[in-house]
Amino acid sequence: MPSNLPGNPTYRKVNPADAPIMILALTSNVYDKGTLYDAASTIMQQRLSQIQGVGQVSVGGSFATGCAGGT
Repeated sequence: MPSNLPGNPTYRKVNPADAPIMILALTSNVYDKGTLYDAASTIMQQRLSQIQGVGQVSVGGSFATGCAGGT
């Protein structure tokens, strides 16, 4: 591998035809949507992806990059 990669390579074994087994929604009366999205995409996504047997964790929502429209 080239020594100048911005991060370590990753490997995922997933079936793109599989349906999600869990969908979570975050709401708050204290934090704004941006703060919730940041927490989901940094803390929750990382922790959930470390669970044995989890193939892929995706975060989406109104502050997702490239998301058209919002919730």
